[in-house]
Amino acid sequence: MPVFLIFAACAFASGFALRLADPIVLPVAAHFAVTPATAAMLNTAYALPYALAQPFLGPIGDRFGKTRCIQVCVAGLAVTLLLGALAPSFALLLATRVAAGVFAGGLIPLVLAGIGDRFDMRERQVMIGRMLFAIISGQMLGSVVSGFANDAFGWHSSLAIGAAVGAVATAVAWGAMPRGASAATSRDEGSFADLYARVLVNPKAPWLIGGVAVEGAFFYGLFPYMGELLRATAVPGDGPTARITGLVLGAFGVGGLLYAAGVRVFLRAFGVRRMCLIGASTGALAYATLAFVPTWWAAAIAMFIAGVSFYMLHNSMQTEATELAPSARGSAVALFACGFFIGQGLGPPIFAALLHGIGPRAALVAVAIAIVVLGHTVVTRVIDRRVIAGTAGRAPR
Repeated sequence: MPVFLIFAACAFASGFALRLADPIVLPVAAHFAVTPATAAMLNTAYALPYALAQPFLGPIGDRFGKTRCIQVCVAGLAVTLLLGALAPSFALLLATRVAAGVFAGGLIPLVLAGIGDRFDMRERQVMIGRMLFAIISGQMLGSVVSGFANDAFGWHSSLAIGAAVGAVATAVAWGAMPRGASAATSRDEGSFADLYARVLVNPKAPWLIGGVAVEGAFFYGLFPYMGELLRATAVPGDGPTARITGLVLGAFGVGGLLYAAGVRVFLRAFGVRRMCLIGASTGALAYATLAFVPTWWAAAIAMFIAGVSFYMLHNSMQTEATELAPSARGSAVALFACGFFIGQGLGPPIFAALLHGIGPRAALVAVAIAIVVLGHTVVTRVIDRRVIAGTAGRAPR
């Protein structure tokens, strides 16, 4: 089996586990007699370790081999999801989510770094774009399957299905990985500090890591407030149902799938530089349009366009991250991913301050302006910036 497909199976399992808990918050609260707000901590317990583990797992992958680290992480994910399905108390369930977040956090950055080891820059963006198809599909199916499983068999079954998906990915990762795959990836005996120094010596690194944090904050910050936005603009009165809000938000993921399926076409038509500028501009226009749409389905169309636009910009940045330090690629992608998830964490309170400070329409226009500035900054400070040969990827002496 090609290594790419093995990596895709592991990335799918990570994405699937990410959204498993969303539909089962209320059933878990009822089962363990805790408040819904307490049960919602299952998401935080997964997301924070997911983000914070990445700066540690990246250098571990560089030192001991990305392939072996991926194999261990996907096995750990499957085991912790199964333990969650069997948890006799909420405290133990919460602990399994923390452990699952740590293991899942090591998968996608190392998968992307592994792709960087195997493909040159000409093909790398296409292959990373195709990997996004597995990641986004996993995230979308995770919430859908979890909801249906809970209605049919109870909340335990949602986590059990996630464990089964992880077990299949584990079997593929350990049983189908070619013998020479581990040797094909670079290993390095440098310390964590040395590996990160090789990344940060590249003058693109601060702009790229800071840029992806801004991207995560402003593209995703409005997601928790979509129901409130629709009530203020497109669905007056009692506001939208959860189903309508979910459909509008789901359109963003569908846009991402379209980009992932057609990444080679996008690259051929626009090139990396123009794709970043177009992605930022159309994404900003889509969010500004949300301020004035008259119906929920028009909002869904705007979110679909925003999804395509986001991945046009994000995939270009992600590809650049794989080249920040070729000798410490796992560390570079881990820093990039950590910045992205920190941005996603900071985005909702930033958007809440805008929403309640200047109103929904002005807040959306402000977000649109920030995205345009981000796109221009990424192009001028990252895409157009040339690094002196031999400098990037080496620690300063």
